[in-house]
Amino acid sequence: MRKILLTFMAMITALLFVPAEIHAATYTNDATSYRCLMEDDANLLTQSEEESLLETMKPITEYGNVAFKSINSNTTTTESYIKSYYRQVFDTSSGTIFLIDMDNRNIWIFSDGKIYRTITKSYANTITDNVYTYATKGDYYACASKAFGQMYDLLEGRRIAQPMKYISNALLALVFALLGNYIRLRIYTRKSKVNTSQLVKKMDHHVKYTHHDSILLHTRRIYDPPSSDSGGGGSSSSGGGGSSGGGGGHSF
Repeated sequence: MRKILLTFMAMITALLFVPAEIHAATYTNDATSYRCLMEDDANLLTQSEEESLLETMKPITEYGNVAFKSINSNTTTTESYIKSYYRQVFDTSSGTIFLIDMDNRNIWIFSDGKIYRTITKSYANTITDNVYTYATKGDYYACASKAFGQMYDLLEGRRIAQPMKYISNALLALVFALLGNYIRLRIYTRKSKVNTSQLVKKMDHHVKYTHHDSILLHTRRIYDPPSSDSGGGGSSSSGGGGSSGGGGGHSF
């Protein structure tokens, strides 16, 4: 009886202390040696979704490393975290990362190296603008899949939708149009100014000249050429640096 009881307690203990499953997968492109890394620490995706997302990510390894990362807790900003994570997994090699930060409720893209020449900060913001609504609805697979799909489209030289850019351009054009109309209205409605020559003609001219006598008060000597102190000059140089890589994101 005691043996059965101990066995039962061991089974209960094993069930209670089963570690939480962390979904992770990797792939290496034999031709380029670039890696594909998936770490779904927040368990946002099912196993089948991970497998499907990995297939979407693989073509990007033709251009650089690629990673998907999800986290539940973050003691810093999303941008700081993804920069640090990138250096940890890819160092300074060419690559891109898509992060879902559940703590700060942000999605973020960070790229470096050759890929960053194409997936710039501007495009990272555009892509996250295009897909953040899926994260808002809780469809994290669609959010990540469409993000990686648009990254690959850019790397292949194709265009992606940029609705926010078009809206901004339209608003800017409207502002310039209104400003132009205002300027034209001001020009056509302003009162004409009186010509200066006309004002002079209407003025009375009274000129009175008084003779002034000059009186010598004192004299002084001045050495010519004047002496000058010699001086020296110096130059200073300054250097500047910039951080490598960049990206952008969107809250959800």
